[in-house]
Order: sequence, then structure tokens, then C-alpha cells
Amino acid sequence: MAQDQFIIVGTAGHIDHGKTTLVKALTGLETDTHKEEKERGISIDIGFAPLTLPDGKRIGVIDVPGHEKFIKNMLAGAAGIDLILLVIDANEGIMPQTKEHLYIVEMLHVQKGIVVLTKVDTVDEEWLSLVQEEVREGLKDSTLADAPIVPVSSVTGEGIEELRNLIAELAKEIKPREVNAPFRQPIDRIFSVPGFGTVVTGTIFAGSVKVGDTVEILPAGLSARIRSIQVHGETTEKAQAGQRTALNLVGVERSDLSRGFVVAAPHVYKPSQLMDARFRLLTESPRTLTNRMRIRVYIGSNEVLGRVILLDRDELLPGEEALVQLDLESPVVCEAKDHLIIRTYSPMYTLGGGVVIDPHPTRLYRRNRQYILEDLESREKGGPQARILQVLEEEVGLSLAELSKRMKATDDQAAQWIDELKTHNQVVELPGGSGYVTYRSLAGLLDEIEEKIRAHYSREKYHTFAAKAQILSQLSKKLKPKVYDGILELGECMGRIDVQQDRVRIADYEVPLGLKEKQMYQQVLEAFQKAGFQPPGIQDLQAQYKGQDKMLQGILSLLKERDLLVEVEDGILFAKETMAQAPDLLAELAGENGFTVAEFRDRVGTSRKYALALLEYSDRIKWTKRVEDRRVLLKAQAKNGSMGTANADA
Repeated sequence: MAQDQFIIVGTAGHIDHGKTTLVKALTGLETDTHKEEKERGISIDIGFAPLTLPDGKRIGVIDVPGHEKFIKNMLAGAAGIDLILLVIDANEGIMPQTKEHLYIVEMLHVQKGIVVLTKVDTVDEEWLSLVQEEVREGLKDSTLADAPIVPVSSVTGEGIEELRNLIAELAKEIKPREVNAPFRQPIDRIFSVPGFGTVVTGTIFAGSVKVGDTVEILPAGLSARIRSIQVHGETTEKAQAGQRTALNLVGVERSDLSRGFVVAAPHVYKPSQLMDARFRLLTESPRTLTNRMRIRVYIGSNEVLGRVILLDRDELLPGEEALVQLDLESPVVCEAKDHLIIRTYSPMYTLGGGVVIDPHPTRLYRRNRQYILEDLESREKGGPQARILQVLEEEVGLSLAELSKRMKATDDQAAQWIDELKTHNQVVELPGGSGYVTYRSLAGLLDEIEEKIRAHYSREKYHTFAAKAQILSQLSKKLKPKVYDGILELGECMGRIDVQQDRVRIADYEVPLGLKEKQMYQQVLEAFQKAGFQPPGIQDLQAQYKGQDKMLQGILSLLKERDLLVEVEDGILFAKETMAQAPDLLAELAGENGFTVAEFRDRVGTSRKYALALLEYSDRIKWTKRVEDRRVLLKAQAKNGSMGTANADA
């Protein structure tokens, strides 16, 4: 097979101006394949044929219908076109559908174009000259103002070879599609082949696909396998961006699919019913565009109903452009920089076109907010780095691999963008390989963490720390625990917070105590220190500080939090200094055969209640082990230091 030039040429123009006949003259193939098309003599749906250029390279040609009633089918095919042939009958000149097709071509930003005057064998030279002048005048304000005009006759063959040569020259100037991105192909036709099953066709927008690959069908969320691939009517093992492709799918039925669905690499693309875009209303639009007007959106090969939200005005006038949100009634699959067309709901006519800025905004925006407009404009102009910042604002802690998927880029490309953002102090890598966070998100999260900790202080006056898990559950962003830990570690490095095991506090925070609280604090601490292994009970303290239960509980909580008291059992506490003596005493008693609760009780001079509580605590922290009615020392733990700091581990 000759080497392919991976571009698609498409026709556009008024009904009966000779598009299908021209494609047949260029390619030798008939694109009107439907019975109804042949009977009615007009193209209803998209036709396709391969074209061999003079240099041996082959490209795809799409023949789209021109009749106004079939404009949505034209749009389905036009989305993948790189070079347009604007077909105009030399007898009639520019007609209504010529203009509408031209508007669509402009709004889809088709890269190159040629004006083809057909049926020149039916007019004389003088008339042809007049028509050429009229066409040039009619196109002077369009993107095809300087496009070459080629007169042809599909019947006699006049001008056909010249047209092929011109297509070959312009094909060299077409910017190639992104081959390294994840695979994405909108479906514009679906049919079944006996013995093979379901086949879908379309132009590959990005990436590549090969036989045997598993693909995802969106927005349905179906999984399928590629049984076989055809490009330009020939079977191949692989297809890539820019090629017109037929995919034989295993695992889905024809009835499962619809035009507008997308065949894609699994787990990469996400359907959306909300998108941000810049939209321009045609200068020739017969009506204005009003806020929340119901419209038809054409994107890829999809047609979907929705409403347009004007973010900075109530009405868009012909020739004006604005930032908009599209609130769709059904999900679509698209990406930033995809082009779209908007038509009226009823009666249907083209209003204008736009470019997607964000295919996945997190919410409906409030209108007339300057900061929202500035943010959208920044992302519109900022390229991939701006998109990464946006993605990381939405989801903190994405890894390089996850960012690559979101950006539809290779890991190397994403790494280069990340490095540039890091150089400009816009993104920082989280400790422990937890992904990336923008400095803006980091600052916002640390502010929120401090706010939640302060709220905890206001509820719990005598707490220096809050539980890490408690603060995590209160944050507005859903963070993975590993990402949360990375945020906290950066907060520590910045001197904003202090983390101790499963607790967190604002850096250097200490509970502010009044005079009476300080006195009670000191008295209670000394009482436990002096009592040793026969500590005061909670009821004894409550009796001593009658009517001050709330303050007493707060002081005890603070002493435990500071590890000055160790709670071995609910309501049973020992001073840190007392607990520090325990390891030596346990080692002394253990000997070869261990010791009983009674032996420990007598050795430390306490009651059975306190002795048993302390030994059960010792078992839990694995200083000792109970064997029948005796305790033995766990030698591996005997070297690990004081029990007085074990409070947080219990």
C-alpha cells in the first residue's frame, strides 16, 4: 500500500452543485451508497472514498450532504476535515447552503481550502469569467478569500488533474494531528457486516489504535475489542490520527451505539454535560443569542441539545463573541481546543461557532463575575501549563502518569510542562511521591487546615492538638490520606503546622491558661507525681475540685495530650515519671519464670485495681505477655525506653 498522507479532504456546498460527482471524478468511486440517496439523487449521509495523489500518496475524501435538512450529517463529517473543497455550480454561483457550509468550515477552523467551480462544460467562457468574479467577491470576507479557484467538469474531466495536483500541494502544508495522544475517534457511521459484526467509521482525532486493542465506547461506558481495521478500504494492523478508519468491534451490538459516541483509549476521556467555551455569533445571524437560550450543539460527530449561558451579558449580537458555558442535556466527549457549532433549536439554522476552553468545569458559574472571566481568559491563552494548573486546582495530588492522561500527552511532555511550572514556583511536588499541588492550592489548603484546627480549639479549649483524621474529614477538597500527609509535611516545612503521629496543631500553639487553670494544672500534676503507683482517682479529684468538673476534665485532657499523664485504662492515669520506672521494675520482677499480678502489686505498693490496669496496658504495648496467671517480659522490647511516652501508641 502506498504511503498515506494522514489528512482528510471534504466537500461542502449547496445541494445539486456536483459534490458527489466531483468525488467520483477524483477517486473513481461512488459515495452515494444508500438506496434512498440513489433514488433521490442527493446525498443524505456521509460518503467516503480514498484518493490517490499524483505522487502516490493516498488521502481520504469525505462527501457530505448539502441539503439543508441533512445539515447535521454534514456537520458530523466536517468535524474531521483538514482541507475543504467548496463546490459551486458554475451555472448558479453562491447559494444559501454554500454560505452556511462556508460558515461551518470557518467555525471549524479547517486548515486549507480550494474553491471548485463545477459543470463548466455547460457554460461559455464569458459566463464562467463572470461567475469567477462573483465568487471571488462573495468570498472576500471569508477564510477562503485567497483560496485558489479551479474550474472543473466531472463529466469531461476538464480541470480534474489540475485539482488533484493542487490538493497534493496543499496537503503538504497541513499540520498533522496529535499522534502521541491517547486514542480518540468520534463515530459518524455504524453498520453490521455479516460474519464480522459491528463496524463503526470516523476520523481519528488523536492517537493510534491497533488490532487487538481494548477500547472504551463513550459516553455509554461500554468496553469492546478491535477485531480488524480498515483504512482507505484496505485492511491494516494499525491506524492513527488523521486517518479515516473503519473499526470492527467485538463485544458491542449495533443497537448499543449511536452517532456521536466516541471510541477511545480506556479510562482516559470523561463525558461531560457542562463545558466552557468561547463563542462567536455569525455577523449574518438572523437573530441574537440570549442567555439560557435553548440550542443545538455540534461537536465531533455529535448533536446534542442544551442551553447557552452568557457569562458577561444578557444578549450576544451578530458579529460579537463572548465566553460562555454550555449546559447540555446529554453527555458528550470532547477536549480543550475542540471546535463546535451552535444552531437554533427550532427552526434550525446556524448561529455561530466556538472553541472549547474547558471540557470539565466543576460547576455552573455565577454570571458577571470578573474573576471567573479573567480565569477563563488565562486558561484560554495559557497553553498546556495553564491547563495543568487548572487540573491540579480541581484535583490535588495527581501523579505524573495521571496528569499525562488528563492532558492527553506523553509522560515526557507532561514532565517538561511540570518542570517549567516548578521553575516558576507555580507547582510543587508533594513529599513521598504523593503527586503535585499548585502553590495556590497548597496555600489555600493550609489556610483551611489552620481554620479547622482553630475551630477545634474554640470547641475544645484545653486541646493543643486536633486529630488528623478529623481535620481531613472537614476539608472542602477530598484528599487521599497520602496526599493529605504530603500537604501537612509541606506545612511543617513552612513552619505553619506541627504534626505528631496522628495529631496536628498550629505551629507553636499552646493552650492559654488563666490563673486558676494554671494553679489547678500544677496541683493535679504534682498530685499524680507524688502518688506514684497509687494515683488519685477521677472521683477523688472531682471531690477536691467540687463544681469545677469542666475545668478539671480540660486540665486532665491537656496533661494527657502533653504526655505528662498516661491513661492506661479509662479513668486510670499515672504520671509520666511513674511510668518511666515501670520497665526496670518489670525487668527486676520477671526473672526466669515471670511474675503474678500480686507480686507486682506488692513490689510497687499499690492496689490490685491499679496493678492489673497497668499490667494489661503493658501487655497491649508489648512490654509483657500474659502466660496463664503470670507475666513474662518480652526481651525484644526491654531495650526500647520508657513506658512514659507510650500514651500515643496505646
